[in-house]
Amino acid sequence: MRSRRMSPLIWVLLITFVIILAIAFIGPLVFRVDLDATDLTHRLLRPSLLSGGGGHLLGTDALGRDFLLRVMYGTRTSLLVAFGGMVIAVVAGTVLGMIAGMYRGWVDSVIAFLIDVRLAVPSIVIALVAAAVFGSSALVLILIIGFTGWSSFARIIRGELMRLRESGFMEASRSIGSSPVRVMVEHVVINISSLVIVNGTLMLSSFILMESALSYLGLGIQPPNVSLGVLVAEGRDQMINNWWLAIVPSIVIVAIVLQVSLLGDWLRDQLDPKLKRSA
Repeated sequence: MRSRRMSPLIWVLLITFVIILAIAFIGPLVFRVDLDATDLTHRLLRPSLLSGGGGHLLGTDALGRDFLLRVMYGTRTSLLVAFGGMVIAVVAGTVLGMIAGMYRGWVDSVIAFLIDVRLAVPSIVIALVAAAVFGSSALVLILIIGFTGWSSFARIIRGELMRLRESGFMEASRSIGSSPVRVMVEHVVINISSLVIVNGTLMLSSFILMESALSYLGLGIQPPNVSLGVLVAEGRDQMINNWWLAIVPSIVIVAIVLQVSLLGDWLRDQLDPKLKRSA
């Protein structure tokens, strides 16, 4: 028997995730800084949280920039890039999956072939080629995430449409002369909406990891712009004496991915009709 109520853990995850979002998006609006500015006289200051003194809460980096502000800006960039890529992946994958599942025939064969081709090529290879051809930027990174993620959504939606296509209500709708567009709007969209929401939420965590990994490798966000992956890359050379420069953004990445994954799993429990029937 599954409980449909929000557990204390979900409330904690939701509240902390909202706090992270608020800090990431409101902080840079309140504390506007030039990400390219440096202050070498205050480089590598220890965090006041560790030293007990005032000043910089998380210390400064190797170029004297306030590290807390950089974490705020980096978190905002990582979330925006991951969410932008997710939107592209969800829209493209859902549309193609619906077309393949509804029309079948050669259309389905072509889309299924494209899905297999995409899944056969590692995402890192696509990122390397895209960075070499188009350069490294936030826009290219968003497009890379969207291009590497659409196939998973298309495969899921295509499989669900194949199941729905033979259902009684779909047969009844077609028997009264409903057009394919009307069938999609009145029946298909409603039945796959929860599937899209849940899988989009679950995939968001992997997109955040992808952005961080590509930026860490120098294939994503480029300095002076900053993301969580860039911060980890910049802090790796300071691990012995200034470990927080790499550990803090790494903790933020892990926290966001864990929160999004658990919230997505909870959404699946709430929206999956099979789980509702078993509750």
